[in-house]
Amino acid sequence: MSLVQASEASRLSGLTPHQLREWCGRRAVVAADVPPAGRGHLALFSWQTILVLRILNEVHQRYSVEISAWRPAVAQLQTLLKGNSFPSLWGAVAVFPNAKQALLKMEGEGYVGDECLAVGLNRHLEVLAT
Repeated sequence: MSLVQASEASRLSGLTPHQLREWCGRRAVVAADVPPAGRGHLALFSWQTILVLRILNEVHQRYSVEISAWRPAVAQLQTLLKGNSFPSLWGAVAVFPNAKQALLKMEGEGYVGDECLAVGLNRHLEVLAT
């Protein structure tokens, strides 16, 4: 998947266009891959960034977390995803030990530490694959 504009990123991420603008613009929780460069130049999003938006949206909806508090963990997850190919993430889990840290683990691979929040990636990857 190449870079997509905000309308497609909104559809794929499950966010409304307003939420996408808030999360990637005003609140700057998730960084667009290519930021808008003034009037008429739209932000562009990669599949990795859309995947991060989907995960953050799930955590927000399911657990009612304040998304701006998750900025450090989201940035770390974006960095981790940039180093992986799409097929290599099948069976992966995003693990959040806290709102400041993110890890990528494979299903069945344990996380040694305190309690954590874990989000499986397969159902999100399936949406992006289609």
